Amino acid sequence: MQHPPSLLRSKIAARISRKLAFIYTAIYLLLLLSLLAVLTPILYRDAVKRETQLHSIFTEEYAALQTQLSESMNSLSNDFFLLLDTYVKLPDDASRALIVQALSSYAASYHNYAAVGVSLPSGEYISSFYYTNIQQRELLDGNVHYQNLLSTHSNSYYSPIYTGRIYTEKTTYMDTNYDDLIYFSKNYSYGVNTYTLTVFYKISETLQKNNTLNASSFNSYLILDKYDDVIYTTDTALSEPLRNYLLEDSFKFSSSVGSFRFQKGLCFYKSIPATGWRVFSYVSFTRMLQDLLLILGLVTALYLISPILYNIFLVSVTKKQLAPLKNLADTMAAFHAGEDIRSEINTRDEIEDLSNVFNKMVVEINAQVKDIGLKEHENSVVNYKLLATQIDPHFIYNTMNIINIMARQGNTSAIVEINTALVRILRERLNSKLSIHDTVKNEYDTMIQYEVIMNYRYQHQVEIHYDIDDALMDMEIPKNILQPLVENAFYHGFGDMDIVLHGHIDIMIYAIEENLIIEVSDDGKGISPERLSQVMEQDYSIYKDKKPHIGVNNIRQRLNYIYQGNYQMEIHSTEGLGTTVIITIPKQMPAEFTSA
Repeated sequence: MQHPPSLLRSKIAARISRKLAFIYTAIYLLLLLSLLAVLTPILYRDAVKRETQLHSIFTEEYAALQTQLSESMNSLSNDFFLLLDTYVKLPDDASRALIVQALSSYAASYHNYAAVGVSLPSGEYISSFYYTNIQQRELLDGNVHYQNLLSTHSNSYYSPIYTGRIYTEKTTYMDTNYDDLIYFSKNYSYGVNTYTLTVFYKISETLQKNNTLNASSFNSYLILDKYDDVIYTTDTALSEPLRNYLLEDSFKFSSSVGSFRFQKGLCFYKSIPATGWRVFSYVSFTRMLQDLLLILGLVTALYLISPILYNIFLVSVTKKQLAPLKNLADTMAAFHAGEDIRSEINTRDEIEDLSNVFNKMVVEINAQVKDIGLKEHENSVVNYKLLATQIDPHFIYNTMNIINIMARQGNTSAIVEINTALVRILRERLNSKLSIHDTVKNEYDTMIQYEVIMNYRYQHQVEIHYDIDDALMDMEIPKNILQPLVENAFYHGFGDMDIVLHGHIDIMIYAIEENLIIEVSDDGKGISPERLSQVMEQDYSIYKDKKPHIGVNNIRQRLNYIYQGNYQMEIHSTEGLGTTVIITIPKQMPAEFTSA
């Protein structure tokens, strides 16, 4: 019986494949066993050495932190303890305020110190400005070892590391935006009194550094204090079994540093003699020998290459069948939203069905692109109005502060005047029927209200002069274009000058041919040439000020939206003499915005 050639070739290919598979499998197993026998002991020793060094490194980080906390506390002067003695003998608010100030100054002088507190013999607790007394006392009162420190007057105590989970369990008042904390408490005897000083340290940076280092080589780590309590752990599921194992009578530490087998890996440990802390790092055998696994993976990949290459020859057989699918893929790849492109495939199978679905999708996408284009135009108008209604938060804050001062002085008429001006300004900014443009007169009226507030703010030391052509009062200009320029003149021209102010701001609006000129000048401190160059070349603020005032970038964006580059904005300044901002725009508002 004669077999078809294709069937014969399939049987021969199958027989050759079986023989090749047997040979390659035998070679692979032999090489695999050889590598395991030779490399496993070598890589194991190297891994133990490497893990020991890494464990020692981040253990020393905690030891260094403890040393820093202890030594910094010893830097407190006798004047501080004398202040405490004075308060204990005769408590009063003035002495207590001095203690709070001293604690706050001490906390601020060290990096990552969250708060500092002191417990007096009477049981009273005084702390620095940061974190409330309630938050600190909850952490202290809930710790039995801290309470023992108060009653026995022993030397010192390091707390557990309080992370977010522990905050939730231990405290009621702590905000969710907390720092990871640890506190160190130490008793100091001064005369007949003993004071317990506590430093709350933000340990987030140390944890992040050590956790990153630990994650690079270990599965998890655990810290126990001298009372065998858990100070910190990265894996709660492992910490309790490991702690129980260490507390067994049969377990003994052979030295202050070493390792032992635990579960399916090794546990490295090192003691910190000064405090009795022990730091444990656990790593599984699988992770220790990951280099070996990588080598075995490469050997396996090499073993699979030949069968893969053998199967590549089948591509030529299926190439003809896959050609229509490749054409469809090329058409899909070449398609861009908005293009009218079609796939022409007639194979009378699933590929043709897929081609028809793609053609339908092209039609739907192009329709959506057209709708999106219309919506983007609408959104650009909304974005412009959002820019125009931005309100400087510091202007609101300072105005409220002025009203508060006037209230304390009992100046009712000033409060009414300031409040009325502020309401008119806000009503103009937040008008629900806001348009893109407004008349020069309305912009001028808003400036009059703004000037009322600024006169109280600067105690009439900065005068505003107006030079506006009466014939231009009904002309339309971009809404809220004037006040941001004057705001910058006040805040940046005079806002942080140390001398007594006596300045001037000049506002001029006039026409030259078909253009309208808006000019705002001040005789404040001015801008350096270098900074002015940056402002003119890029979208920087005029001044290097961290306060988020509304500045020239906001105005540039709005002017560019309306006039599409058909405008000019010039800034001239001389240090010590003042700054002038000149805006030149067409007298006629573009037609598409006349009814916006």
